[in-house]
Amino acid sequence: MLLDTFKRTVINQLIAADDGRVVQDPLEPYFRAFTGAFKPDMPFTFYFEAKNKPLMLVYDATPIAARSSHAAFVKRCEKIKEKLLPIADFVQELANSGYAKEIPLDFKDRPALPQDYENYWRKYRHFYMDVINGLSYLCFTKLVPTQKLYDVWIKFNPKALAG
Repeated sequence: MLLDTFKRTVINQLIAADDGRVVQDPLEPYFRAFTGAFKPDMPFTFYFEAKNKPLMLVYDATPIAARSSHAAFVKRCEKIKEKLLPIADFVQELANSGYAKEIPLDFKDRPALPQDYENYWRKYRHFYMDVINGLSYLCFTKLVPTQKLYDVWIKFNPKALAG
């Protein structure tokens, strides 16, 4: 398996999540967002109105009247959205190749919208079906790395054996 930096980062996130650790890297906000949590230190998260109707909620504590324009907000969201499909595609490739076991998660177990969320979170809902499918997969599937994935990870992280 050829691994570029992006793929190694995805693997690091999957291994860290399985080990109960946090790895701060450029993809960490995405993997936190897939959980559906709502925390002020998260730049964005995902909420589902229905299993196939995702919303990206972007944290913005700026008073509503002083927020950036809708066009600036959409541009910011489009930049976030660029990585969703590559993450979903690679994670599905790992699962299909036996590097991770898929455990379905229940839609009803997702976190509810926080009270007064409109004051802190801005909604973005412009997703095409391929991204919706990828998001649904990432948000409704727990991926448990197999030994095969740990073996690949150790190959690229030899210091992990020392810990």
